[in-house]
Amino acid sequence: MVLVTDVIFFALGLVVLLKGASIFAENASKIAKSLGVSQIVIGLTLVAFTTSLPELAVSVLSVFREVPGIAMGNIIGSNIANVGLVLGLAALLTKGIPVQRSELKQGYIMLLVTFIAVLLIIDGLTPVKGAILIIGLLFYIYYLSREKDFKQSVVERIIEKTNLSKGLIFSVIGGAGVLIGAELMVSASTNIATALSISETIIGLTIVAIGTSLPELATSVTAAIKRLEGIALGNIIGSNIFNLMMVMGASAIAGSMVIEPTLLLYSVPMMVLLSVLLVIFMKVENKLGRMDGAALLIIYAFFLYMRFFLV
Repeated sequence: MVLVTDVIFFALGLVVLLKGASIFAENASKIAKSLGVSQIVIGLTLVAFTTSLPELAVSVLSVFREVPGIAMGNIIGSNIANVGLVLGLAALLTKGIPVQRSELKQGYIMLLVTFIAVLLIIDGLTPVKGAILIIGLLFYIYYLSREKDFKQSVVERIIEKTNLSKGLIFSVIGGAGVLIGAELMVSASTNIATALSISETIIGLTIVAIGTSLPELATSVTAAIKRLEGIALGNIIGSNIFNLMMVMGASAIAGSMVIEPTLLLYSVPMMVLLSVLLVIFMKVENKLGRMDGAALLIIYAFFLYMRFFLV
């Protein structure tokens, strides 16, 4: 039986999450201006890392509790939801999301990371493979730090110190709201799913994955509506990279995991398909239009239907 308290916590989490995302998106933009850093870089690092924390916590905890189906389902399902659900909605609810050259380059990196991750998980994950992914993430962050968008004179930084401090404070407050709201929703969603006797893997791929992707959903849709497109797109690309390298890497280091065959047969190919389609849309049209958003949402809806009713 589904508890009323779980439904209440779910609703409360949603309110906290959306408000926190709104505050976070606005102040991430202020930080970008104060540091002379582009929105895409802020989205790829600060925002992506913060919105990936729920996935990290859920997946590592799941490994320690010996429920790897939830851990891997969460990681793969979150990447699927990020592109199909989050970017689909963000593009559909706005006039489209413009794509800059730097964003397309990061899209290619996301594809490369996706293919590498797939190769590593085919015969299961080990602590050694996890360490490889973490080291790869460190190289990626170093690469971003060398980008010209990170550079600014000391004088300019001193001038902007007040705005930077204010932006950082409110970003922390907004980020905390996102994480608290997500935790409430994931916890309630998991209890509800368990009460309805949904399998561990399906919980990870759908309920938990959607729950941990809610920070990305709230942040990217809010940023897109406020015309902060660099954060909206960079958040998802960066989050998918962080999920595969940081979350999967940390989870593998926490304990070896055997990958369920149905994940490899259906969910992993869907993750790859959506990642490839995203880059194609970005390359061909130099934007994610409403039709692209509709296509991504339809594919995601089919994925949910397939996982719940077909396999």
